[in-house]
Amino acid sequence: MAGAVVTLEMASSAVQRTTVTDNAGAFRFSGPMPERWMVAINASGFKTWTTSNLTAAAGDNSQPISAVLELAPASQQVTVGLPPNELAAQQLKDEEKQRLAGLFPHYFVTYEPNPAPLTAAQKFQLGWKTLFDPVPILSSALSSGIQQARNSYWEYGQGAEGYAKRFGANYADVVDEILIGHVVTQAVFHQDPRYFYKGTGTFGSRLLYAIGTAFVCKGDNGHWQPAYSNVLGGVAADELSTLYRPGTSRPWRRLGDTVASDFAGSAVSNLLEEFVLRSITTHARKTAASQSSPILRAGTPVSLISVDDLNRVTADRPGPLEFALVLAGDLQVGGAIVAKAGTRAWGRATYTTVSDGNGQAQHLEFGRVRLTVGKADIPLRSSEVRGKDGALQYHSLEDSGRIAVVLYVDQDTALSPAH
Repeated sequence: MAGAVVTLEMASSAVQRTTVTDNAGAFRFSGPMPERWMVAINASGFKTWTTSNLTAAAGDNSQPISAVLELAPASQQVTVGLPPNELAAQQLKDEEKQRLAGLFPHYFVTYEPNPAPLTAAQKFQLGWKTLFDPVPILSSALSSGIQQARNSYWEYGQGAEGYAKRFGANYADVVDEILIGHVVTQAVFHQDPRYFYKGTGTFGSRLLYAIGTAFVCKGDNGHWQPAYSNVLGGVAADELSTLYRPGTSRPWRRLGDTVASDFAGSAVSNLLEEFVLRSITTHARKTAASQSSPILRAGTPVSLISVDDLNRVTADRPGPLEFALVLAGDLQVGGAIVAKAGTRAWGRATYTTVSDGNGQAQHLEFGRVRLTVGKADIPLRSSEVRGKDGALQYHSLEDSGRIAVVLYVDQDTALSPAH
């Protein structure tokens, strides 16, 4: 087996030497050998093979070691859980406890990493829960009093009758926005009315996600779709208000302005959800990433050994050459192994000829080296600090055509929880 990582450890000390097997599955360590030693062999997808307390022999007395690697047991994951509608019902119980600053209802956002789709009845449940909360009722009452004091919508008149008309119109706006804009059309077109909090990734990726979800929403089938239910619901709610609002003629131009303002309002609302409101929402579920997903931090050193003979790359063949590497040792996060020795990585190598005071010298450059850990594709860089210049530090192994090198994780990466 080519590319298996072989570690030689002396019995009398903690000193280790490492190499990889060649295309014939063979390996060698040159130089003085200790009397007793231990060998461990790691390869991706196989159990670690070890042998210990071996004695080195020379000449005709030496015997080959037969190392047979066994396949690692297949990893199976059986998920035992509730049907989607029952799971959604349990998740809704948590969402219905969410309040901004402990006061304002904040139900139409989910912090679940994998939320179950809502049934039509559950979408109406969120709507009714919001409409009959005391906060929107009191808010409508307060705004009606302010409007009456300013004589806004003078057509309604003054006194108790005028106040009742203003209150009815203001609360009807809330009903239109929630039921028509966030429930009915979403139930008809099988789309989810909630904002799906991201909370992970770079600032730029979260920014684009928040703005982009003003134009797309998640369907009940789990796929992202154009947000036509939000558009139709917003237009219908806006047009419905013309039945009870005086002087609200809506020409097509005004209608287009309304659609544009709805998109802009959704984008601003999503940005607040993504970057601000999570911190002031009470009873918000902690994200799975903060609970169980290990984070491989930028700058983490990764020891690698090239599988291929890099002597194939010369100044006459500048490359770049696609080549394979393997982890020289286990990669750990918080004491837990996230990638075992022998895990493969891929990249490009190029030799460049540089003139200096002593003549010409060849320098090895790496580019686009990536390590695969589970489902994560992790980019590696040559320096511990991003953007820092410096020559690549590496050394040749026993056969001189392979090298050992230490690279560094390029960016923070959330890994899937081990199971």
